[in-house]
Amino acid sequence: MRIDFEYTCGWNRVLMDFAGFWPKPRSSFIGKNWPLIHAVIVLIVIIIPRFAAMFLFWNEVDAVVQSFATQLIFIVVFFKLIVLQFGNKVLVDLLVTMEDDLSTELTEEQYTPVFKAAKIARTISMFLGIATISILSTGIVSLKLYHLDSFYIKNPDPRLSTNFFFVAYLPFNTTSIITYMMILSIQFYISVISTGIHLILDSFIMMLVLHICGQLQVVQESLTQLVKGILGFEKLSFQVAFRAVLMKHQAVCRFTKNLDALFNFIWFLELFSCTLTLCFQGYTVQKLLHSDQSTIFQMGFPLCSTLGLVSQFFLNCWAGEYLMSESAEIGFAYYRSEWYTLVSSDARSLMMIGHQGLRPLTLTTCKFSILSLRLFLQVMKASFSYLSMLLVLTHS
Repeated sequence: MRIDFEYTCGWNRVLMDFAGFWPKPRSSFIGKNWPLIHAVIVLIVIIIPRFAAMFLFWNEVDAVVQSFATQLIFIVVFFKLIVLQFGNKVLVDLLVTMEDDLSTELTEEQYTPVFKAAKIARTISMFLGIATISILSTGIVSLKLYHLDSFYIKNPDPRLSTNFFFVAYLPFNTTSIITYMMILSIQFYISVISTGIHLILDSFIMMLVLHICGQLQVVQESLTQLVKGILGFEKLSFQVAFRAVLMKHQAVCRFTKNLDALFNFIWFLELFSCTLTLCFQGYTVQKLLHSDQSTIFQMGFPLCSTLGLVSQFFLNCWAGEYLMSESAEIGFAYYRSEWYTLVSSDARSLMMIGHQGLRPLTLTTCKFSILSLRLFLQVMKASFSYLSMLLVLTHS
């Protein structure tokens, strides 16, 4: 029994390949540097002009909060594109390993948990794909038609360009129709790509993490059934059979360490940005609720973006918790087998993998903390505390 690799990838491959970001060997110069090109465009077109614009309305707190809330997302997207650029080879190797694992023949007991993990990954990719469309739809309407980014700027500086999607300071004339349409089109393109990368890349990471969890369950099942000899090891010695299971477990550990080394800084940025964005967007919604000029689209964008960001970070923490749980379970899997029927030397060999329960595999936020449901609750608590402080300060 095998699981189709394309089924597991789901919408991740469709959307990332459509935008040209799916990890694969590339030969052309543009292909090799496609993520880096977009990172430079995000930096030049969005991040720098918006930071420059903030200095021109720095004394208007509401405007700064609104601008900085969306600016954080582009900063995270910039570093995600850098990771895609310089981590392409590692990601290609991880996908090759994943495809090889899924092409391996599985027993019925092993197939069930692996298929379950693949189905969850596919569902997450669909959910975040829908979230991407929702955020883009409300964002385009609220930012362009209702000028949400400049809504709170009471006395705009003449040097500001406020008639685009995002308020920016551009050191040249933007009134000509050609220049205006060019900048507007680039901002629109970067907004679409950035929203997609911000959500779909996390869905791609969830797919890899859930694959690890599925393979850990395969190792658990192999350990449980190892002594009974139903995995085709009847003609082999116990040590040979156990060595195969141990090598499989070591391969899963290497997979996890490579994934954590590649994305731990991104998870740290998301931890930081989720806390501040939830605080700032909550402040924005509260201000819009007390404004007579607010519309459903203006409130819909911060609500959708905040819900998408919180859901995204929750999925990251849930995946980290799931990985720790399945990894720790390795240490107890062999207890469910008939280990007591082995000779003492073979039984002691199981202790090598039994210690995994003491040091489970984890995903870290740049060694600052471990992705877990406890971390998610701490972030939510901190965000609401900061939001309360911000509301008190602005009303005092």
